[in-house]
Amino acid sequence: MTEAPETLPDLVGQPDLAAMLGVPINTLHSWRGRKDYDKLCEADVVVSGTPFWLKQRWTDPDAPLPKLPPLVGVKEVAAMFDVDPDTVTAWFQRRNGPPAPAVKIGRTRIWTVPPWEEFARRTGRPIDVSALNRTNQADKADQQ
Repeated sequence: MTEAPETLPDLVGQPDLAAMLGVPINTLHSWRGRKDYDKLCEADVVVSGTPFWLKQRWTDPDAPLPKLPPLVGVKEVAAMFDVDPDTVTAWFQRRNGPPAPAVKIGRTRIWTVPPWEEFARRTGRPIDVSALNRTNQADKADQQ
């Protein structure tokens, strides 16, 4: 793991967001299920099927929100390398393994794309970054 993780704006998952808002996580799930955007806006990013929000959206709502780079999790990495997600997970057991995640929230590891492009060059594995578009479109459809 030679690549240094990239710094990202603070993201929060559902448990942390529920705690920040002072509501039980079931309430958050209910708001999301009803698409009650008066109480809960759409997620800023969905990684491997899991929604995340910019923490700043809740802590400093008047400040402009930073633009997020494309983010990937194990599911998206698997799509880019055309392998099973379990294969990506197995890569972490290897000595000269994949890049360190930029952030880990709960059980979800999150990266930007460039470290994986470097991993592909270093290991000689073919990578198809355009697979991200297909995976992200499917995730958005699942969230609706």
